[in-house]
Amino acid sequence: MLKCTSSQGAVMADRFRLVAIGELARRTGLASSALRYYERAGLLSPTARAGGRRHYGPSSIERVALIQLCQDAGFTLREIHALLTAWSRRSRLWAPLAKTKLRELDTRIAQAERAKTLVQHALACPHRNLVTCPNFRAALEAYLDSRERPGHAADEKAVPRIVQQRGNGARRVTGT
Repeated sequence: MLKCTSSQGAVMADRFRLVAIGELARRTGLASSALRYYERAGLLSPTARAGGRRHYGPSSIERVALIQLCQDAGFTLREIHALLTAWSRRSRLWAPLAKTKLRELDTRIAQAERAKTLVQHALACPHRNLVTCPNFRAALEAYLDSRERPGHAADEKAVPRIVQQRGNGARRVTGT
């Protein structure tokens, strides 16, 4: 049986199924250095140390997955820390942060949709030089005039619709 000591010096048995940092890294697909960084950020705590190595409780795998899920949703590590703290206290203080993140995600989705429309237009555009296409130039000028650029608030109405030429000669309007 593996014996290890907690940070308080007590001996703990393997019956808690502790996971070494290398094993946690393997199971989560993260580098050990990322897990140590999560520790420094207050997101993850080792349960014990054995032979100078960190060992984590069985719930740590789910906690790391939750951190990754929050990161995928666009939350910063500081925001994730606030979420985890609120959740551990069974507080609803996380709701305003989540609502703000939803608004940010809606903005990013709208930007991605507009970018997708431009790329689709570029692929279907009959102009050999995309910069000479009137539709693309209008979208480019609208973007430069809008507050959508990084550091500016989004103004969806400033980006015009793109007219796409279909193979059969019909035209289709896309965009916002």
